Amino acid sequence: MPDFAAEGARWFRQAERDLEDAAFNRQGERYNVACFLSQQAAEKAVKAYLYRRGAEDVWGNSLIDLCEDAKIFEMFFDTIKADARQLDKYYDITRYPGYLPSGIPAEAFDDVDAERAIELAGIVVNFVGQRIN
Repeated sequence: MPDFAAEGARWFRQAERDLEDAAFNRQGERYNVACFLSQQAAEKAVKAYLYRRGAEDVWGNSLIDLCEDAKIFEMFFDTIKADARQLDKYYDITRYPGYLPSGIPAEAFDDVDAERAIELAGIVVNFVGQRIN
């Protein structure tokens, strides 16, 4: 039988590290990377919750979808879905120029974007942390 607690803890540790790395990149003015890592932190946190609860088929990158999956176990995930949803936009546009009409992702994001992304990811990571620790 899989160790669901250990797998959830492993994913949550990486979520916390991604959030720290987002702040580090913000300080280095790598705002697009900070936004992407914020999305990753939130995604991995929700996945940690799902693994912790014994879900075996955890896939995808959409926080909206992952929060919907988590609602099967706890309806309160609906309360962070609006915050998490805002992070979904950072999955591709922060990395690929093809998602922008001109320029590159490194030029398209600023400190305000990174600050907000980190704040939203912190909400999600803290919410999940209260439920799995």
